[in-house]
Amino acid sequence: MAEVDARWVQLLALGERLDDAEDEAAALVDRLQVDAAEPVLERALSALSHDDPWHRQAAAWVLGQFGYPRGRPFGARVVPEVVRAARAEQDDDVRQDLVDALGKAEDAAWLDDLLTFAGDPAAGVRLAVAMSLPGMPYGEPLTERAVGALITLSADTDPRVRDWATFGLGSQTSQDSPAIRTALHARLDDEDPDAAAEALLGLARRGDPEALGRVRAAIDQPGSDVRLLALRAAGELADPGLLPSLRALALAWDGDADEHTEAVAFAIARCDPGAPVSARQVEQRIVAAVDERVAGTGWSLASEGDYPRTLLRPRRPDGVVDGSVEPEVVWEGSTPDGFDVDAAVARCVAVIQEAATRRR
Repeated sequence: MAEVDARWVQLLALGERLDDAEDEAAALVDRLQVDAAEPVLERALSALSHDDPWHRQAAAWVLGQFGYPRGRPFGARVVPEVVRAARAEQDDDVRQDLVDALGKAEDAAWLDDLLTFAGDPAAGVRLAVAMSLPGMPYGEPLTERAVGALITLSADTDPRVRDWATFGLGSQTSQDSPAIRTALHARLDDEDPDAAAEALLGLARRGDPEALGRVRAAIDQPGSDVRLLALRAAGELADPGLLPSLRALALAWDGDADEHTEAVAFAIARCDPGAPVSARQVEQRIVAAVDERVAGTGWSLASEGDYPRTLLRPRRPDGVVDGSVEPEVVWEGSTPDGFDVDAAVARCVAVIQEAATRRR
């Protein structure tokens, strides 16, 4: 226990040279969170009211995921104090870290409190909200208010906030709606290239018609650097019409080995004209195996959409598809060739079992 306490003292001592000791501080914070010792919890909670901003900031870092290997059993004590401290905090940097700590609760019960900071005057605080929102209702679809906040933040004056909010809307949720697509379309020509690329990827994930032309232009433009997210968008579209352009890139980059060449190879495999037939066979195997595993419970697996945007959701005994959980996005980062059916079956069975338990 003395060693654990000493780590807290060491962390506080780093405040005077933090710029040169970020890795050391991160390692100390991680160990304090993993050990989750009661004395450190008390010290961190007390430090939220300390006169020194660094003490309050260090407390936010430690409390954000305190006890995460054990499911953060101290959440009922930690989160209310973090919220209280964030509301009272005048230092923008410290408030950003406190809001970030709140977002790490990944508990939808605190979503409304997180949303109160979406209009904060400090861009860093709004950034913390944008980064946290997609994970706050962990394992569940985003609420209407959360989607609305991300849409608003995707048009923020700060490019970092726009980038992260667009990433949240485009890639961190499979939800789709006219409002989400409108927000993504609005960022396609954003002056920040990262936000624009995230918007393109988000629209490609939804099969939006405009994405195809934009992706083709991005990978065909002579003499331009092809952005990695444009290549990933090509893979999301899985359109055979992109194959000539993708193969030309693969030929030009032959012998290279980096993220770009991997993304091109993946996109070529996804765009294969025979992929939809192979994908359908894989999907049928998954559904049949899951239904066999849950036979007798009344539950089954429902398939929605087609390759590469097939979603799998639990179907309740009354025949209604359960939309309270995030669906299995079958082809997320995968191709039909060599697909791990057993792993997908295990995930779907676990989701059905959890959904069935909640409804008892």
